[in-house]
Amino acid sequence: MLNFRRGILRNPQLIPLSIATFVSAILIVLPLDLKTTVSRIGTLSLLYPYSELDRYLRRIDSTFEANRELSRKVDSLTVLVSRLIENQYENDRLRTMLGFSLHAPMRPVPAEVVAISFGYPYKSMLIGVGTESNIGPNMPVMSAAGIVGKTIASGWRSATVQLLFDPACKVAARIQASRAQGIITYTGGNYLTMRDVPIEESALVGDSVVTSGLGGIFPEGLFIGIVIRTEARESGLFRDIKVLPGADLAALDEVFVLPATTTPTLQVGR
Repeated sequence: MLNFRRGILRNPQLIPLSIATFVSAILIVLPLDLKTTVSRIGTLSLLYPYSELDRYLRRIDSTFEANRELSRKVDSLTVLVSRLIENQYENDRLRTMLGFSLHAPMRPVPAEVVAISFGYPYKSMLIGVGTESNIGPNMPVMSAAGIVGKTIASGWRSATVQLLFDPACKVAARIQASRAQGIITYTGGNYLTMRDVPIEESALVGDSVVTSGLGGIFPEGLFIGIVIRTEARESGLFRDIKVLPGADLAALDEVFVLPATTTPTLQVGR
């Protein structure tokens, strides 16, 4: 027996064999029903970790699949929400434009902005209405926030708009509070300039600037922008007024065109 122990200690690899031999010897002498029970317990004990590992891997696979499905639903909902938000913005813009048209003295023609001139300041843009909708040159173009410019050419389903930031586009205007009159034009920078305003006329920062109706293109009372500062000329008889336009030309999606007036007075709008 002592020699057997020494042999095992010298050869540790014999330990599993010895245990298996010992268990086999015990099983041989046990009754059949007890052998079955012991075998079943041993088998279950040996297979339990593997069965648990299999269940764990199945749960992981199921979780991954559920995550993939949820990711697909999230992507789909993200696209849907984006569309709904854009529809809401468009709805708000059209409601605002409709509110303006209810008070306008003429029936506006809605138009989608197709393209705008490259670079800043923007000088022209293309809209998606034309002669098919009775759109011709020299018709005012508005957004819900104020004047954009005027049409200068039109095709069957498109028209070119000369924007306020084109130096050639001039608009007869007045300060709404004081009734001081001048000519809106672009002279550089980020603002419009209201020129030829008499020095004695009142012009306060924040005053609204609207069309005066002179020129035969822009009807009276259309919003242009607000006064941000005044600049006296060297002559001392007139001053220039810097005006922040109400319409953001870089963020226009829709505009509407107004039929041109026919008053053949001072042609400053042409």
